[in-house]
Amino acid sequence: MAKMSLTFDGFKELTEAIDRAGNDIQQAVTEALDETSKIVQQEVTSASAVYAGSGKKGYATGAMYRAIKDAGDVSWKGKVAEVEVGFELRAGGSKGYHSIFLMYGTPKIPKDSKLYNAVFGSKTKNQIHEKQEEVMAQYLKL
Repeated sequence: MAKMSLTFDGFKELTEAIDRAGNDIQQAVTEALDETSKIVQQEVTSASAVYAGSGKKGYATGAMYRAIKDAGDVSWKGKVAEVEVGFELRAGGSKGYHSIFLMYGTPKIPKDSKLYNAVFGSKTKNQIHEKQEEVMAQYLKL
């Protein structure tokens, strides 16, 4: 499981402009982080699908695949918002822990770059960046 944030150049100025326009900045940030989690969920689902019926010991059951976090669980702690993405590590035993070994590798198993990049890769980060800016800009226009 990883946590995603909302940061880009000009963020402070944009939030001030949204506030001046009379729009709810908390709603804008929540929507942007919700979209972020959807992007990561889609990428992780795609990268994990190969393990659902692979026949590899421990992964053929699809337990890791079922441990993918649902999109849109944005939580607020004061003025800080966060969204958890990736895998639910403690869901029903050790389902999500398989993802850690695949994403980072072990002494005997090489790192699964596709799975790692689904969360931390530049393609995913670029998609997230574009979507977050798009959502925030929509709130400027409202």
